[in-house]
Amino acid sequence: MRLNDFHSDDAWQRGVRDRILVPQFYHARTGGRFVMMDKGRLSVFLQRRMAVDTIVQGKDGGAVGIEEKIVRWQGREYTAYALETHSCTVEGHESPGWMRYGEADFLLYCFQQADESLRCHLIDFPKLKAWFWPIEEQFRIFQMKERNRSRGRVVPIAAVKESVPVSVFHLSSERAAA
Repeated sequence: MRLNDFHSDDAWQRGVRDRILVPQFYHARTGGRFVMMDKGRLSVFLQRRMAVDTIVQGKDGGAVGIEEKIVRWQGREYTAYALETHSCTVEGHESPGWMRYGEADFLLYCFQQADESLRCHLIDFPKLKAWFWPIEEQFRIFQMKERNRSRGRVVPIAAVKESVPVSVFHLSSERAAA
């Protein structure tokens, strides 16, 4: 059994974000009006307390917080979101997951495809949370085997799309574009 390596997985996710999301989503769709929450005390606060990875400035000057999830499940069909309800379930170290504490405006959930491109779902995060919590127990629990033993619910994409605004788009990879 391989335990997840947070630092390796985080580095992979940031690499994909920088290579695909930054040029094709953030630069192309926001005119470069965005800040990645990678370094500094404010970044740590926004990530750990509000689940905000990137702040985008709207054309009206308003700030929009985006929580990013980029997943890779090689050889599997993507039919569900993994929504984290508990970041840590280790006795004495329990902590809530981003579905509980997150205050982002949008959840940008991207699924890596076989050609390394991304199928992205931009989800209204407050509406997702309002819909999810009253019916949470309807969905299957997942429990990670990594050090923190994160836990959450496996929520079918179709169920979310029936009740919550979701915009789906595709971003090509360098390999796919070449």
